[in-house]
Amino acid sequence: MIRWRPLAEFAGFICHQIYLRDVALAASESCNMETRKSVLLVNDEWGTEKGGISTIHRQIARLLKDSAYDVHALTLTANNKDDSSKCRVTLIEPCISEALMETKPNLDWFINHRSYFPDLDKITNVHAIVGHLPITGVAAGHLRKELFPSAKLILFNHVIPEDIEVHKKAWTPERVQERENEMFKAASTADVVISVGPRMFKHFDNKYRAHQRVTHKMFLPKPDEKFFDVQIQKPDKVGKIQVITFGRIRGVERLKGYDLVTEALSRVANHFNESNDEVPVWNIRGVPDGEICETKTFLRKFTKSDKLHINIYPYGSQDEIRKDLQQSHLCVMASRSEPFGLVGMEAIATGLPVLVTKNSGLAEYLEKHFPHEAEHMIVDVGINNLSSEKDIETWNRVIRERLRKYDLAFKRAQDLKERLKTCDAINKSHQEFIQLFTE
Repeated sequence: MIRWRPLAEFAGFICHQIYLRDVALAASESCNMETRKSVLLVNDEWGTEKGGISTIHRQIARLLKDSAYDVHALTLTANNKDDSSKCRVTLIEPCISEALMETKPNLDWFINHRSYFPDLDKITNVHAIVGHLPITGVAAGHLRKELFPSAKLILFNHVIPEDIEVHKKAWTPERVQERENEMFKAASTADVVISVGPRMFKHFDNKYRAHQRVTHKMFLPKPDEKFFDVQIQKPDKVGKIQVITFGRIRGVERLKGYDLVTEALSRVANHFNESNDEVPVWNIRGVPDGEICETKTFLRKFTKSDKLHINIYPYGSQDEIRKDLQQSHLCVMASRSEPFGLVGMEAIATGLPVLVTKNSGLAEYLEKHFPHEAEHMIVDVGINNLSSEKDIETWNRVIRERLRKYDLAFKRAQDLKERLKTCDAINKSHQEFIQLFTE
């Protein structure tokens, strides 16, 4: 006869032990939640459509989350709320009354946080606040002073005013100095200032000698793993050759080198047409909808070939950008000056051949860590207009050479992709960044 009673009692004992374990785990998790440190990230947007600052902002959020911090992202707009959930980041958006629904978000909302972010002061155990110069550095400092005085203030440098302001319309030397002074003033309130890439780091490390209390570090961004996952097939001889560039044009035409690359690609188109070859198509990604007509008008002034076909596309999601790269033969970054050039690094991560101007942080990074590959990727052009004709011809020659000897360019690009995956310098800079929060 089977003795059911002792068996039932044993089962009850096991269930009780499981219950006690779950209670203990819940209590432990609750305790961890109370003691786990929080980090408040401040940026004007959450999303990656515009690249640059927002993409790096998302990357540091993920680094901090992977290091067991509770990450809160304070933002004016969010292009992809689902993405913040995937990154396990708590998104804090403005509370806007119905009367202000049509109001365009602005940085003053961070300063007037009690009206637009009324629950901000309820975040507990804020260990650090991260902002971005020149956009949210002042706001991050203000929030630290008003709400979280014991938190560290960490600010990222993203621009070099001396390089970019001179290429904008109506620039003046006074404006350049004003922009730098604004950045120095914000930086002087921070515990740590981090420059993105070697070019920016060298520029500001020299400047900060006059601001001795500034602790200065360098950060090297890394492309999202999804870029490395892209498998680019070497195109055959049938499909159209496609050259791609990224970034808006209006207001930064000279800075981004669009006058140079338009004339250069016109010469490339004429050359291919004269030799009875398929003329390359030029795709531009990242022009806002309201600027497309004006952009076309600008490009027409520098287009010297009726054979050059230009396609203009608005800002795209990361998926769309990866698809653009997957369909392209060559990515060109023709800026006269570029503090870093993250989109170029993302293109490298896919295994696409890339040409980058020498006057960029990405070029300096490549020269230091991948000197052999850099020799075939960096285009040595001037930083001003003094040698425009020479620079146009340089771009024309290098682009033609890469497209004519594509098998070799493609192999080099695929090899560099594999080496970039495990770059020690990038991993080291990320480890040093996380250590700032534990010191």
